[in-house]
Amino acid sequence: PPPPPPPAAQATSSISPYEIPKGYTLKDLSPYFHKIRMGSVSAGSAYYYGTVSLYDSSYGSGSAPINVSGWLLQARQGSQIVPQAVDIYDPSGLTAESDIFMKGGDYLYIYTSQSAIGKNLRMNKCIGYLEYSNHFTPQLPINCPYVDRSELSGFTGQCQNYILSIGSCRLPNPNPPVPEYDYGCKAYLNNLNYKGCFTKYRSDADFLGHEIRAWSGSRFLDELHDKVVLFDRNHLVVDVYSY
Repeated sequence: PPPPPPPAAQATSSISPYEIPKGYTLKDLSPYFHKIRMGSVSAGSAYYYGTVSLYDSSYGSGSAPINVSGWLLQARQGSQIVPQAVDIYDPSGLTAESDIFMKGGDYLYIYTSQSAIGKNLRMNKCIGYLEYSNHFTPQLPINCPYVDRSELSGFTGQCQNYILSIGSCRLPNPNPPVPEYDYGCKAYLNNLNYKGCFTKYRSDADFLGHEIRAWSGSRFLDELHDKVVLFDRNHLVVDVYSY
């Protein structure tokens, strides 16, 4: 039997000639061509961070996750390597970054600002707690799980009112306005933080989100107009974006 075609040809054989970016040929295209797309590119300014977003367009297809770390975003005057990120951020803060695997529906945002904790992160149910102790740019999503009121029923009314007034992902006051003798309340408040939330919800099927955030700390895009090419590790074209 004849030998199978090379991976790039297998993946790109169904691509219409009209899809091939100007200046490139079919053999220049990655097996991941248009499976990972650039959703938006914004250079930002001296006063505002810029953003490049990538997304996996294979939502619902059941395809395998794609490792995008080490890919290259090449602009006219500069470039940016797609970095690694912490997939499951442990409360210890010691979790190492690893390659970013994108699956259907995932979005990766690369910001020109810097991470408040020096790490890139996949979002999760509890990640908003990190915002109030670190202050990220842009702000992390503030959508932590709601307090279950049935868990508060044994506490004093004063305690319940205070807990319900705190707000999503916010840390309690170190000296909360609750009765000294309400020990159950104080124990509950001691767990109203990232560690407590992580312990409680880590096993949920929807604990991890579809959004990954990375902070490059570098500006490589023209503020007015630029052409950005996304290359895979073999320097084959995945997507092209002009603005």
